Amino acid sequence: MQRQRLNIALAIVLVALGAGIFFSQKKEEKKPPLTTLTPETINTVLIEHPDAPAIKLEKQSDGGWKLTQPVQAIADKFEISGILNLATLEQKKTIAPAAVKLADLGLDPPEYTVTLNTLKLAIGGMEPIQFQRYIRNGDVIALTDDPPSAALDKDYADLVSKSLLPENADIQKIEVPGLTVEKSADGKWTLAPPDAKASADQIQKFVDGWKNARSLWNALDTSGGKAAKGELVTITLKDGVMKLLVVAREPQLQIDRPDIGVKFNLSKALSDEILKLPPTPSPPTPPPATPEQK
Repeated sequence: MQRQRLNIALAIVLVALGAGIFFSQKKEEKKPPLTTLTPETINTVLIEHPDAPAIKLEKQSDGGWKLTQPVQAIADKFEISGILNLATLEQKKTIAPAAVKLADLGLDPPEYTVTLNTLKLAIGGMEPIQFQRYIRNGDVIALTDDPPSAALDKDYADLVSKSLLPENADIQKIEVPGLTVEKSADGKWTLAPPDAKASADQIQKFVDGWKNARSLWNALDTSGGKAAKGELVTITLKDGVMKLLVVAREPQLQIDRPDIGVKFNLSKALSDEILKLPPTPSPPTPPPATPEQK
């Protein structure tokens, strides 16, 4: 009898586990997206915050994106992806504007607006229970997952590419404090001052360091228009010249681009890769002599 009861109890447990697995795997029916646009069909983005310059992004012929207002700069691919996905956010719930007081939802006025191509979305406040965002699209107010705040806030620095140099930049000359590396007509790298010595491999690692350098995060210059102070770095590319300033080496390496008002915060370790040549490799240690060699 005891064994029979045990078998019945085990059967009940197995049935409950099976039901739990079945219902956990059963997905809720997906609700309509916020807009009929897809990321691939979006060519322009306009972000407008009250009392702040408008931020405009434009898709380029190669598929990349560029920040065109309030400054001209290559845009960060990851941040742009987050903005484009705004178009396809799932509408968790919809509300008719006439049924609510818009001010109560942070939509009169909206916190900010985002225009995808010609479609203008008004971004409102946060719903306090499930932390979903009120977004108005024409005659519909939708509750959606919260869009990426860093990409859509008024600080355009987040939207600037984290790479210090453009992708596939054709570097002609790099001038850092105390060191200049320049490409000659035959494509080889030369070093200045003339008495400086380095192998071709060392110089190439230095150049590659600049090609691959990326910031951990970007920050807006808050100097209020005052000229930044730091060590000048000049990068000559085939299609232009970039002027940078090394404004700090501790606790992170900080490099300023005064032309766009953005500070790049990089790993401190990069100071040894992009501000000086790599050290000369030590010669290999010979193996210990055998008794016969002694």
